[in-house]
Amino acid sequence: MNTDLNRREFLRTSSGLLLAAGAVAANPAEAADAAASAAPPGLELAMKVTADIGDVIPLGKAPLGERRIIPITGGSFEGPKLKGTILPGGEDAQFDRADGVTVFEARYWLKTDDGAVIKVVNRALRSGTYLRTQPQFEAPSGPHDWLNRAIFIGTLSPGGPKQVVLRYFRVV
Repeated sequence: MNTDLNRREFLRTSSGLLLAAGAVAANPAEAADAAASAAPPGLELAMKVTADIGDVIPLGKAPLGERRIIPITGGSFEGPKLKGTILPGGEDAQFDRADGVTVFEARYWLKTDDGAVIKVVNRALRSGTYLRTQPQFEAPSGPHDWLNRAIFIGTLSPGGPKQVVLRYFRVV
């Protein structure tokens, strides 16, 4: 009896999904949107960030690994839709886990040439040669609020002395 109930529930749910699929196929615009959403994502450069950093501040061992902070003292950024400077006072908190992975969480603020201030929280993982970041932006309403409505990933590499270079890409 329980098996019959499960079959009936499956058939009812499947019928609803098939009807919904038929409705999408009946509307060409919605079908095109659905096809575009199913395509593998692409990337477009949002900005290149060159961050000035201070000396490492070791915080010592914690139960799960070694911790440290690196001050973010300034820098600049530029992309197709915005450019400006990095405000001093940010930090990159790093944690070396027992499994050899380093976890980063940087918090800092971008000031655009038009005066907008954008908060950045950038999380990253490094495992061997793998190093990727996942920035999140909090931009004010206006010309830069597109940063609030997208997913971004990034790369991180050394820059000049006391600098790191990040490239942030919008997932499209």
